[in-house]
Amino acid sequence: MLIAQITDTHIKPQGALAYGRIDTAPYLARAVEHLLGLRPRPDLVLATGDLVDGGRPDEYRRLHDLLAPLSMPVYLIPGNHDDRDALAAAFPEHAYLPRGGRFMQYVIEGGWVGWRRASRKRPRAQP
Repeated sequence: MLIAQITDTHIKPQGALAYGRIDTAPYLARAVEHLLGLRPRPDLVLATGDLVDGGRPDEYRRLHDLLAPLSMPVYLIPGNHDDRDALAAAFPEHAYLPRGGRFMQYVIEGGWVGWRRASRKRPRAQP
């Protein structure tokens, strides 16, 4: 089984720059294009870490659009910049994502691979 990992994408809304300097979306788009060009292709993709930068719904919609071309299963693992409820709302087709609760824990089983992910929900600082 081939597993590809994309991490810490820090996607921002259209027109916004991460840390005031970098539009991260083109880098993710290039990574997706690269994964689709691999032979053999990965069997699944893990998108980990800070998937978006501010945990905002518009950032997750953009992330969803950027990951949509991937033909293999994509499993999302949030980081400390992510809002777990907004993530789950933007990816309703990802039924494995827990909805609500303080922790995000799930198990993915299929074929000969079993994987467990646990993440504690931290309160987000108010601006």
